[in-house]
Amino acid sequence: MNTGVYNNLISTFEPKYTTTAVHDTSELRSVVKRIRKMTQSSPVYLLNFTDARQSFVLGAKEASMKINESLQVLSDDSEDCLFSKIKARSSDPECVGAELIDSDAEHLPSAFSIQVKQLANSQVNLGKEYYETGKGLDAGSYQFRVTVNDVGYDFQYNIRKDANHREVIQGLADFISKAKIGIDAKAISQDRGKIQMRLESQTVGTPNGGETFTFEDRNFDSAGRGIVNYYGLDHVATMPKSAVFDLNGTEKSSLNNEFTLGRAVKISLLQISQDEATVDYHPDTDTIMKSVKGFINNYNELIGHNITFERSTDVPAKLLHEMNGLTKPYRNEMEACGISFDQNGYMTLDESLADQAIEDGDMQKLFGKESAFSNRLYAKMDAVKINPMEYVDKKIVNYPDYSKPPKGYSYISSFYSGLLFNFYC
Repeated sequence: MNTGVYNNLISTFEPKYTTTAVHDTSELRSVVKRIRKMTQSSPVYLLNFTDARQSFVLGAKEASMKINESLQVLSDDSEDCLFSKIKARSSDPECVGAELIDSDAEHLPSAFSIQVKQLANSQVNLGKEYYETGKGLDAGSYQFRVTVNDVGYDFQYNIRKDANHREVIQGLADFISKAKIGIDAKAISQDRGKIQMRLESQTVGTPNGGETFTFEDRNFDSAGRGIVNYYGLDHVATMPKSAVFDLNGTEKSSLNNEFTLGRAVKISLLQISQDEATVDYHPDTDTIMKSVKGFINNYNELIGHNITFERSTDVPAKLLHEMNGLTKPYRNEMEACGISFDQNGYMTLDESLADQAIEDGDMQKLFGKESAFSNRLYAKMDAVKINPMEYVDKKIVNYPDYSKPPKGYSYISSFYSGLLFNFYC
């Protein structure tokens, strides 16, 4: 195979796959020995290497490498392997949310129950309503103090002559919000052309049952009116409350609707519940399912290359037949895990069955290191990536002379060398 042709094909083929495997010298030495042995013992072939055949060979090699990497992830049995990953799960996710932030067994609390009695909420003040075009306070500078969680902030706001209520309230709302003291202020338009101020604390809960913030006038106009009192900025419409819940039957409180237990589980209180919700731990089906889907996509990519090659050349795809034979003995086991095959040989996934198989441990058995299915498929894909030329039609021109010592060159870019280029191996 001409390397110029190969490199030109690579530039047009544009493979999107780059292996993430790291090979040590012993692995690479083993690959070289295998290819050398194959080169020494293989016949000389005559092959019309069309674009269709080249695309199939390269595509089959890439897909086989992807499948093997997927299998390596799924069959890993180390302490931090895919199937060792867990997640927290709430029996009533509408009322109580649970998220695992540290799966370290040292920090992980045992399963527990939570019943939400009261949600934490923010403080809301609603000012007096005035007609937007009306006028009220005299022109001048108005001073007032805002206390937020026992921290005082002094403000001075200037009202110009002939300013209407809309201009004053809107300007004052922007003034307070931009100060970034933990209060969101908005001018709210009401029916019949009226407007009022709405003030809300950016935090929820209250440490002592009192107000989160207060407003107080520091000076007044000639009529004895302060800007706080006049616009009702100190009128509390909703008092702040802390969250109240039962944890394993014992009443607890929290300033927020989110908190962490044991530095490992983040709990979100979402709404008041009538019954207890149980939080326990299950396999991380989302992460595991992502890897299973990746394996299926890689497998289907290989099947797709075979089907395309078969249709473009009118030659039965040998590898397609072998893949069907390889998987056939394990179809029942795979179907129990939600993996089935359509009439073309593509894998399909029933996610509900797959979820249950992950929960029950059947998915791990299907792909584990002791799995006959996983081991046979890995070995087959290993053979395909070493010598994908085995699966294209070709004529034998000459057999090697086995009466003499074998000769061969591992890095010859021959049809049966395994396409050993550093991008792939």
